[in-house]
Amino acid sequence: MNSAKLIFNVDLTNKTILSTPFTIEQTKYILGGFGFNTWYLYKNISTDNIVFQIAPPPFPSPIERGNNHSLPLGRAGVGQNNYLENYIKNSNSIKKHNKDGFPYISALSPENILIISPGLLTGSEVPASSRIHISSRSPLSNFMGSSSVGGHIGTRLQSLNVASLIITGQASSLSYLLVNASGISIHNCEYLKGKDTRITEEELRKKHQDKFTEILSIGVAGENLVHYACIMHGKDHAAGRTGLGAVMGSKNLKAIVVEGIKNIPRKEIEITQNANMDTQNPTEVSLNPKSSTKTIIKEYIESIKASLPVFDDFSKFGSAAHILPLNDSGQLGTYNYREGCMENAKDIDGRNLKKYVQKNTSCHRCPVHCKAEIKIEAGRHQGFTGSRPEYETIINMGSLCGLSDPEELLYLSNLANILGIDTISTGSVIAFAMELFERGILTVEDTGGLELRWGDAKSMEILMHQIANQEGVGKILSQGVKRASEIIGKGSERFAFHTKGVEIYGGDPRGSQTMALTYAISLRGGDFTSVYPIPAFRYSLEQAQKDFGTSQSVNPLVTEGKAALIKKCLFVSAVIDSLGLCKVPALSILGKFDLLNESRLIKSITGIDLSSQELFLIGERVINMEKLFNIACGATAKNDSLPDIFQTEGLPEGAVKGEKVHGLSKMVQEFYSLMDWDKNGVPTKTAMDRLEI
Repeated sequence: MNSAKLIFNVDLTNKTILSTPFTIEQTKYILGGFGFNTWYLYKNISTDNIVFQIAPPPFPSPIERGNNHSLPLGRAGVGQNNYLENYIKNSNSIKKHNKDGFPYISALSPENILIISPGLLTGSEVPASSRIHISSRSPLSNFMGSSSVGGHIGTRLQSLNVASLIITGQASSLSYLLVNASGISIHNCEYLKGKDTRITEEELRKKHQDKFTEILSIGVAGENLVHYACIMHGKDHAAGRTGLGAVMGSKNLKAIVVEGIKNIPRKEIEITQNANMDTQNPTEVSLNPKSSTKTIIKEYIESIKASLPVFDDFSKFGSAAHILPLNDSGQLGTYNYREGCMENAKDIDGRNLKKYVQKNTSCHRCPVHCKAEIKIEAGRHQGFTGSRPEYETIINMGSLCGLSDPEELLYLSNLANILGIDTISTGSVIAFAMELFERGILTVEDTGGLELRWGDAKSMEILMHQIANQEGVGKILSQGVKRASEIIGKGSERFAFHTKGVEIYGGDPRGSQTMALTYAISLRGGDFTSVYPIPAFRYSLEQAQKDFGTSQSVNPLVTEGKAALIKKCLFVSAVIDSLGLCKVPALSILGKFDLLNESRLIKSITGIDLSSQELFLIGERVINMEKLFNIACGATAKNDSLPDIFQTEGLPEGAVKGEKVHGLSKMVQEFYSLMDWDKNGVPTKTAMDRLEI
């Protein structure tokens, strides 16, 4: 491959692969990773000539595929919010076009765009610079879906100077992409049909044995278009959220195999100055001396390791160390959010899970080593090996389902990875089904004789296979709690806990107004990670006053200051995802949200001088593009809310007994105002011009 960073457009239908250079101008505008993905998806739709349908069919078939074309997004007709007015005015004609057979893009149509991009710093000397970002229209939300994954796949892509893989179309048979120093090629793999993610990776590694080979793959759930199917990298790295595995499955794309080369120091990577430049003769960027970079990296690692006790907790127990603290605060989602604490929570906390750990593992250049390989030595799953689950997985597949048996939890969380289904959505869906069964809304006639009792691991295992294989009640549940509740009816909607169609991650928001607003405004749905409001739990009163204008921003039970806190965190999160850095060391451990470290690292590694203020502006630009994409897909202010139970029923026990989410609409409107959005949550012309969108 050429030494310049390249964007590859892969059309699976026509078997064409085109490349264009990734320029310095693009870097300064959107960085890379999440920023690039968001920009590309945004610019390939039109809010003035809508080609996305205004809403999905009531209960679309999991195997439905549509046809479509896409239009470039321009500034024509963008006045003071009149692009939204045009969108609303056009909605009737859109429906008419759909009725008359006018083509549209659905998340599972071949024309939907799937983008895989390393961040600007991915694969560099920077600690934990391991992340790639995967984005597309989500089959769960019908808005922009995105997910980040670590490990070593990003490093291998970077070693080949791949800035992005943009994948469209649908292969004529089950296929995989091979990316190596010779280029990109498409290969048939019908022999992998119906294989789980572990077998898929094992089989592909037999054919591609180089030690620098890394693989992304989907399991049977992705092939069957389960709406929350994930994309796996190895045994324990998942692009889990928003159903991107189903998008891969809809394209008949089973895997992406990357045969990387030995890491190339970032100083050797060349970036072109101009999109029209000859890619054979790129301009080299001057970088700081290597000794200076070494000093900066050393200081950064030392600051991470000195952040005690958080560093020690993550190093020893992973994110699973946070189960007991959340339980003690009364916010551990339990029995599908009936309760906020569980009696045996200590059994599934990371401290107890440590006895199953065989060794700790690490992503690219990470000093934390928060991942771990586990083995179950006795019992029903004797000899089973896998990985220690993350904090969110433990909640959603553990306490949310009433499951406190650590060995069953370890097995089931790994089974989700093997089948290729998101652990957060899977746990939420099972908890939803268990509540409906207990209330008599679902019966044994509906479940095919399966009794869905709280904490019943065997029933959970059977149900997971049914979901992944689109069998029995699993076919309905495979569409997520929102669509499943619409199909089931009988008042089941009240127990479907999601925002924007995406299941929330398991922390009960009734003890934290910050989490309430986070879930409500998160652009990808019921999510913590894309906002990452760590300051709410780490900042002192003095720091909160300085950063957010009020010390009350870190008081969990009041609404004051929450909009300002969320706004800043949202921008920082977007920047970190665009750089390809892991948020555990950068944000959870260091707890710094000023982007000063990131500005320094960018200049040291790439030679590009971007101040922290410029980075905040880029983060804001990316978030506004994501918002505009969602608006074009039908999002309105009504989507920025929470399930009613959180706002009407207090928690029955625990540290925040009786607490409810209150003042949510006021917080949302304050957030809109701070974002320079109108009362409908639409970016104003002033914001668009300021951000050069």
